[in-house]
Amino acid sequence: MTPVLEVPDCGLTEAEREKRNGLKARKPYIAEKLARISAMEERGEISPIIRIEKSYLCNFQCTHCSAEYYMDRHMKKVLKVVDARRKIDLEDIRNLSHQADEMGLARFVITGGEPLVMKDFDDVVAAIDPEKHYVITDTNGWFLDDKRAKHLKAVGVEKVQLSLDSFIERDHDAFRNKPGSYKRVMRAIDATLNAGLNLLLSTVLLKGRVKTQEFRDICKFATDKGISLYVSYAKPTGSCTDHPEFVIDKEDADILRELEKHYNVFSHMTPSYGSFKGCITVKGIVTVTSTFEVTPCPYIDFSLGNLRETSLKEILARGMRNPWLGPHRPDCLIGEDSKFIKIHMEKTRGANHLPIPWGQGFSDTDSLTA
Repeated sequence: MTPVLEVPDCGLTEAEREKRNGLKARKPYIAEKLARISAMEERGEISPIIRIEKSYLCNFQCTHCSAEYYMDRHMKKVLKVVDARRKIDLEDIRNLSHQADEMGLARFVITGGEPLVMKDFDDVVAAIDPEKHYVITDTNGWFLDDKRAKHLKAVGVEKVQLSLDSFIERDHDAFRNKPGSYKRVMRAIDATLNAGLNLLLSTVLLKGRVKTQEFRDICKFATDKGISLYVSYAKPTGSCTDHPEFVIDKEDADILRELEKHYNVFSHMTPSYGSFKGCITVKGIVTVTSTFEVTPCPYIDFSLGNLRETSLKEILARGMRNPWLGPHRPDCLIGEDSKFIKIHMEKTRGANHLPIPWGQGFSDTDSLTA
């Protein structure tokens, strides 16, 4: 799935400002935590978005899926991994929510897989606690009609991220390997807005796509709708390991940066909230997998530790100490750093389970240079 990021705090429409004021009135505790993010970063602290991948069940099998090799159909039967790889439950999520709140973290994303196929979705929202954290879900939109959108709002979800990978219907459906998915996304856009949920569209940028009229059309569509469009670079992980031709080059990235000046479009490398984190590993986002491992971004399959063994605070500190992850870097580590990409591919090739455990990929003593 495409990772959820916050929209850059610039050029807000009056409607967006009203929504933020509405959150402050409804959930002042969360609004205050969100308002403190900039001050935390100025003090050298971090406030990453926490993505929870509780389940990898999905009704799609997308060409680019970063979670493909976490899914059960790829898991080999290996002895002596049952205890170490025990799936997370609601109590684990409540514990994580408590730790995050104590650290002043404010944003959780329910992802997967496809979150809206989860039978316990509402319970997961409750375990995160929508009175203490800003809850987001991403979705392919297949199951998101007016009734479901209103229900999401009622249980405490504040934002929905919808995937739209081409403004041309046949191309979107082919990329998602799901006939009819384009029409469902378009229905979901209206349903989300009608329910009063915040909405973010996301799209995957393949090499050369940024130069097409289709891409400009999708940028214009989002801008005209008053919606922000998050552009995720195709990266050589998950299903994309079979499609190296998808990975963008510097020219693509430069063109996208120019388009950001004219449309409501941004990427994970776009400055936001008055700061430029550069590569957002650990600093901007972390992923909690279905087995309670924490990875430094949705596309890096090396764990920083398991939350049953190590606290969230220490795991984030490990990430910031790591020479690949902690220091500011202006490029995307897993999308642009050829040296790291090579190491990542070598260490994950043939792995029985992902992510690679702490100590076998990242560690305090091994910076992966060996």
